[in-house]
Amino acid sequence: MINSMNRPIVAAAAQSAALGADSQFKTAKYGMDFAMKRVFLSVIISILTINMFYGQNPVLQSVPLIADCGIVYVEIDVLTENYLMTIDLTAELDEMANSLEVDFVNRQEKFQANVRDYQLRAERGLETRARLEIIYEQLVYEEEQLIELAESYREELEKAQAFMQNQILQAIMDYLKEYGKEKGYRYILGNTFDAHILYADPALDVTAEVLEGLNVWYRENNK
Repeated sequence: MINSMNRPIVAAAAQSAALGADSQFKTAKYGMDFAMKRVFLSVIISILTINMFYGQNPVLQSVPLIADCGIVYVEIDVLTENYLMTIDLTAELDEMANSLEVDFVNRQEKFQANVRDYQLRAERGLETRARLEIIYEQLVYEEEQLIELAESYREELEKAQAFMQNQILQAIMDYLKEYGKEKGYRYILGNTFDAHILYADPALDVTAEVLEGLNVWYRENNK
């Protein structure tokens, strides 16, 4: 049974839950770029990084790597951030996230308006106790639906993000395979701040060349 003492509490709790759902959805949206970057980079590094045996063997340390071993590296951050496919797909993902956010905010505002209307009617005695009970149960249901919607939208964005990551990763790997064969390289390493490469001679850096060729290849295949 709803009385005059618990009505403000009910309204506050409903509003708090709605705001919590909103925060959960926005965290998924706005934290997406950082999470995507860290996951994406770790995957590429694990594929492109050579065993550090070359850096631990005193005999092999004296071998000119680029001439005799065909080893070069790319700066992963620069490559992924400036790859045209990354830019295009990120724009599409942002558009999707914005669309979901607008829809969610509209639903949230409608729910909060219903909560305020319920509180007003209860305080002014505009409805019978039985009617207030029915409205309250409806608000509880709307609150649950709002929280479930936030979770559903979060999962939808995560799936779209994962699909995008796979597309970009596969495209880069396909290009690097052909690039490596054409250049006669045995290894193409991926360098980032937290990679296993502690030092690399800038002369081995082929990032600019790879990025240019990668973007040309992307344009030609997406005309």
